[in-house]
Amino acid sequence: MENNVKIFNTLTRKVETFVPNEDGKVKMYTCGPTVYHFAHIGNLRSYIMEDVLEKTLRYAGYDVKRVMNITDVGHLSSDGDTGEDKMLKGAKREHKSVMEVAKEYTDAFFKDFTAVHNRMPDVVEPATNCIPEFIHMVEVLIEKGYAYFAGGNVYFDTSKLDDYFVFSSAVEKEQLQVGVRDDVEEDVNKKNKNDFVLWFTQSKFEDQALKWDSPWGVGYPGWHIECSCISMKHLGEYVDIHCGGVDNIFPHHTNEIAQSESYLGHDWCKYWFHVNHLNDRAGKMSKSKGNVVDPVVLCERYGVDAIRYFLLRDIPFGSDGTFSNEALITRINSDLANDLGNLVSRTVAMVNKYFGGTIPTERTAGEFDEDLIALATATKAKVEAYADEMQFSQALTELWALISRTNKYIDETAPWVLAKDEANRARLAAVMYNLCEVDPDYFHPRLPLPVRTPRRRFRRSSAHLRLCSPGSRRASGACCRLAFRCRRARSSYPRIDIAKELAELEAQQKAAREAKEQAQQKAEGVAQISIDEFAKVELRVAEVKDCEPVKRAKKLLKLTLDDGSGTPRTVASGIAQWYKPEDLIGHKVVLVANLKPAVLCGVESQGMILAADCAKDDVKVLFVDNMPAGAKIQ
Repeated sequence: MENNVKIFNTLTRKVETFVPNEDGKVKMYTCGPTVYHFAHIGNLRSYIMEDVLEKTLRYAGYDVKRVMNITDVGHLSSDGDTGEDKMLKGAKREHKSVMEVAKEYTDAFFKDFTAVHNRMPDVVEPATNCIPEFIHMVEVLIEKGYAYFAGGNVYFDTSKLDDYFVFSSAVEKEQLQVGVRDDVEEDVNKKNKNDFVLWFTQSKFEDQALKWDSPWGVGYPGWHIECSCISMKHLGEYVDIHCGGVDNIFPHHTNEIAQSESYLGHDWCKYWFHVNHLNDRAGKMSKSKGNVVDPVVLCERYGVDAIRYFLLRDIPFGSDGTFSNEALITRINSDLANDLGNLVSRTVAMVNKYFGGTIPTERTAGEFDEDLIALATATKAKVEAYADEMQFSQALTELWALISRTNKYIDETAPWVLAKDEANRARLAAVMYNLCEVDPDYFHPRLPLPVRTPRRRFRRSSAHLRLCSPGSRRASGACCRLAFRCRRARSSYPRIDIAKELAELEAQQKAAREAKEQAQQKAEGVAQISIDEFAKVELRVAEVKDCEPVKRAKKLLKLTLDDGSGTPRTVASGIAQWYKPEDLIGHKVVLVANLKPAVLCGVESQGMILAADCAKDDVKVLFVDNMPAGAKIQ
């Protein structure tokens, strides 16, 4: 099928006409959320852009299948295979299991996702559902010579590729080759500095929650392998469009391409669609930073269409954007209240006042008509072209120029003067008809964009009043001869007092943040266990007989303990940042004696010692030097 849809392809850094692998069908993959915290307006802006892309493709006639993953395991806080697992971080914060946290924030994400009128993906797949697929891909990559086992983990060997840095320019490639990820803690098991983990068996965390059996030992998948396997599971060997944020380009999407094409033996995805960051005045919005804006508060206060309009109008696709409450309210006032709201309210009021809501078929053309019709016809062509290239900000700019011109047309024709003389009735009818015919051709029921429904009906959302009956049209600028009725309605966007509104909005946003924080604190405070559950925990006094650092693990110390049983006990503890071995030897600690053993960086840890989070970046081991080794704590 023929179409004019064009996409800026991050892989080629060019605007390209979209041509899918299979005519008429689109296989689309979206990197989904890591569900360890609430989404913010920056997160949802990316999904809104992807939603508009999908709806544009559907409007063009494509049968689209869209797949999204849910990262509920394996996403590290650093993309260099280091740092704390984000899911584990959320579980620790809220004193819940990882899966409880995943369920809670997955539900919260899709509540917000659909609240801004995004279409649900056809398939949503959590990573924890696909462990067999991950293991199979790793096995195949090892068989083909693209992966190797070292130090307990399986790594992808990037030296086997002709071009690993596929998204980078020649200059960037040179820079990356010299100093790729210099800020990342060195992994001595890697053959090459930019190799990445496919499967962990030697966890970097002493209490990694989710682990599975594998040919290489008990462990869990690396983050990058998720999207490759989930996309292949549901879309097959070829993907037409892969979507995500710009922060995913390197190394996540680079690694996806490396492992996917090595596994398949052919090209995998032709088009890559990336959305830039949304910042506030302090910088990039981030869950970890806490500088987030709750989208639900904004949508409840101003309506979904207003929020989508602002994000698409003020932030050109392909550029970082800055969000502020003041900028949002100013845009609502200037565009939606003053321009569109003024046009709609005046037109509806005059049609009802002068003609009782029904415009007569007898109409006389006059001065200014042809100028308005010509601009409307030209605007339609421009906005369609910009929409085809996903340049929504430019499309909306053109559209609002037409709205502004139409408001001027009211002043030029002065309907209130025409209405004073019955002889001008036919001319007044033509003016009212032109006002009603200008804008319905340009609005979508859900998107403030010039993308119409396939049936090309004039439909009104809450944001745009229904002025015309479905049969009313202008074709190629020529007025049709049908009578139609205008319905009474009030403007959806009354003008806002900025100073007063900013104070109220900021207070509401603060209250919403505090409510979420209190809910988390409540969850932490009320986590209860029964006396029978507590009785299962065996706490004993143990003396530290020896202590040494764990090789290749900067956080871990290996403690040899005397717990009174006569058999030395080994425990690995992540306290190396706060204690040297000599600080612990000879002291008595509290041991969780019946904890299931776990292998941490090659050390079998037979329990856990108790320590307290005293303040930010400060941990204190609980010493009980006045008690005998082996004493049971009850």
